[in-house]
Amino acid sequence: MESAQKNNLRYQPAKSTLEDKLDYMSSASFMSRAVAFIIDGLAIWGLSQIIIYPLVQVIGIGDIYFLTPMLSIANIASGALYFLYFILMTYFAQATLGKMITGITVVSVNSEKLSWPQVIFRELVGRYINNFLWYLPYLMVLFPERRIGLHDYFADTYVVKNSYYQYKNEIKERIMKDEEIKYQEDDLYNGRSHVSR
Repeated sequence: MESAQKNNLRYQPAKSTLEDKLDYMSSASFMSRAVAFIIDGLAIWGLSQIIIYPLVQVIGIGDIYFLTPMLSIANIASGALYFLYFILMTYFAQATLGKMITGITVVSVNSEKLSWPQVIFRELVGRYINNFLWYLPYLMVLFPERRIGLHDYFADTYVVKNSYYQYKNEIKERIMKDEEIKYQEDDLYNGRSHVSR
């Protein structure tokens, strides 16, 4: 029991503000992100089998490659599809098919709409580095408080559960309402009328 509590310490936010706690609780877990990535991999593989490989065979360029068979036209086209899938889905929907199924979304740190540079850095540069290093940088998600991966660091993004904005907004509205009520009660207690201000 005591060792389990010690193991959980690294996942708790270092700061104790309400904002930090909300960010921690709403951040997508490593497991949900891993499942989403597997689903996306299957979707990309399916698209390659249905579109790219039949197309290059019909055109008659299936056997053409540059320097090595690993750099065949079909493999290059599949790689382009891989990156285009992540870039376009993340920019237009803030989630890939896998993320939609697992109920998670990519958001900007400043809560604004994702920009093209953010998406390019996250889904092209960051993902290329992750893949080049045998997917090991994805394990970084296990350690930071917001469960941010290497590609998230590049783009100032993080991945949250879909209920994140709904719950956060509800809590903020409740806090503002409670503060307004307290402010009015303090005015009445001190003999000042809130209406006259």
